[in-house]
Amino acid sequence: MKRRICRPRCTKAYAVHKGGKYKAVIQNLLFFCYNFMNKNLFVYTFGCKINQYESQLIREKYCLQNYEYVDNFEQADVIIVNSCSVTAHADKQCDQIIKKFHTKNPSAKIILTGCYANVSRSKILEKFPFLEIREKSFFLSDIKQRIKTFDNHSRAFVKIQDGCNSFCSYCIVPYARNKMWSKPVDEIIDEIKNLLSMGYSEIVLTGIHIGKHDKGISYLLSQIYKNIKDPFRIRLSSIEVNEITDELIDIMKNESERFCCHLHIPLQSASDKVLKDMNRKYLSRDFFNKINFLKKCFPDIALTTDIICGFPTETDEDFNDTYNFLKNNEFARLHVFPFSARQGTPAYSLKPVYKNGELKTRTDKLLELSKELEQKYFNRFLNTERKAVSLRGNKALTDNYLTIENVERQNGIFDVKIISGKEKK
Repeated sequence: MKRRICRPRCTKAYAVHKGGKYKAVIQNLLFFCYNFMNKNLFVYTFGCKINQYESQLIREKYCLQNYEYVDNFEQADVIIVNSCSVTAHADKQCDQIIKKFHTKNPSAKIILTGCYANVSRSKILEKFPFLEIREKSFFLSDIKQRIKTFDNHSRAFVKIQDGCNSFCSYCIVPYARNKMWSKPVDEIIDEIKNLLSMGYSEIVLTGIHIGKHDKGISYLLSQIYKNIKDPFRIRLSSIEVNEITDELIDIMKNESERFCCHLHIPLQSASDKVLKDMNRKYLSRDFFNKINFLKKCFPDIALTTDIICGFPTETDEDFNDTYNFLKNNEFARLHVFPFSARQGTPAYSLKPVYKNGELKTRTDKLLELSKELEQKYFNRFLNTERKAVSLRGNKALTDNYLTIENVERQNGIFDVKIISGKEKK
């Protein structure tokens, strides 16, 4: 489908010379500028909530510069791929989509940004010399990082922080996003107020490591709740176990109507030996004590977690320790990631202590456990009502992270009865 070409109305300059000898020249100049300076833009996003938020910022910035956003990459003059590099699979997916875009739309300029572009620039350009690679700062450095809306989402993400300096031994992110940055509290509050005025009722605070916000997550939340009295709710995208303070728990109690009864707390492993090898800053008993305290404070809370399966030093005993920890503590959902060696990280050179094929076996076992835990948690709330917001596709998301099917779309936060259905897969 070709871009529609329209003739612009007369400008002041054209009107001054109307009927004069410059009429045709100015008319043709305006026609050229309108149709060939206004280009079509398409943005494709891989990875985390931060990338989704930053893609929205990029769209909004380009649309202020006479670009028109299109939903079909084959109609685009400029394609921006916002990449992820957390695993080798993420790199491979990015390569595949670049090939697809270039094959089906060879005339488009393709710009690659994001973590994959940051850590593998030379290798990428060898494979795809037609690419233009840009750091994220090229798009974001000259603007306030504040979105006006969140296209194609029923919940709005708000980026509050960027960068990580934890340097877990397996993780490429601190090398790809090493600049620590925190959004000012007043800007976060203003951004949330605007998004609420646009009809969003759930705000997801997100960042690479939100516990590293320079004012502290508890102070930030206290200021948000102090300055915004609207009926809305906040969900944290992810938080480390040693950053769940008494102050944060008090806020969760005091603002229970406006704080989602859900925390995503990455565990990665329940073996203390493996945690040490990963350069994680806690022991399994610390994690156990914290989540059990949370369950006592909030009996209905959904606790979800990340698990890296098959870290190179993970023995059968280590894996069994992790499996039993997860099963006995009844998480609401597991996000299971098979270990992926990332060049440049300390874990890259480690030799696996387990046999070939064991990684898949362990991963499959944890994925099956996750299904069991999800169903068990879901069944606890059958025939009860929870507060929910609408999702796309006649679904609703409850405060405690249950996805309910066949729910008529409604505005705001509403009661939904949990009769049947399954959680989001």
